[in-house]
Amino acid sequence: MRITPMDIEQQEFSKSFRGYNEEEVDDFLDKIVKDYEELINENAKLKEEIEKMKEQLKEFSEMEQSLRSALLTAQKSAEETKGKVENEAKIIIEKAKMEAELIKQQAYQRADEIKNEIEDLRRYKFVFTEKIKSMLNLYLKMLESENFKELTSYEYKKSAEDSPKKINGTTIEKDITLEKTER
Repeated sequence: MRITPMDIEQQEFSKSFRGYNEEEVDDFLDKIVKDYEELINENAKLKEEIEKMKEQLKEFSEMEQSLRSALLTAQKSAEETKGKVENEAKIIIEKAKMEAELIKQQAYQRADEIKNEIEDLRRYKFVFTEKIKSMLNLYLKMLESENFKELTSYEYKKSAEDSPKKINGTTIEKDITLEKTER
């Protein structure tokens, strides 16, 4: 059992023949009572502070646990987001490659079509040129043939108006006039 300040104060000692001075012992006991009361009060205050510190420590521990949990959640979320972004980037890249390949194929196809069109135009030009040559040859032969020669001939007659004229430094000639003459 603990000694309380009251126990110290009420403690009485028996008297002996050459004992201690009663007044000095009482004064000393009074000092001890005061110091002991102060120690008990200080001890109580320290216990209260310890309890408060324990409560704060508990709160801090809970906060630490919450922060760790939040940090882990944030890390997981960041990793998931990073994974999603990487997957989306891969999909976009693959899609872009496929579109590029399609555009490339379309360009090759269009180039082939243009080459075919050029080849067709060259053939058409050749055929057209040959037809024109053939037609001109036919007309030339017709003109040279005896069936188209007429009994009359044409002569060129030059008049004073037929001389070339200059306008703004450019020579302009008049159309040639053909007159029919009898043979």
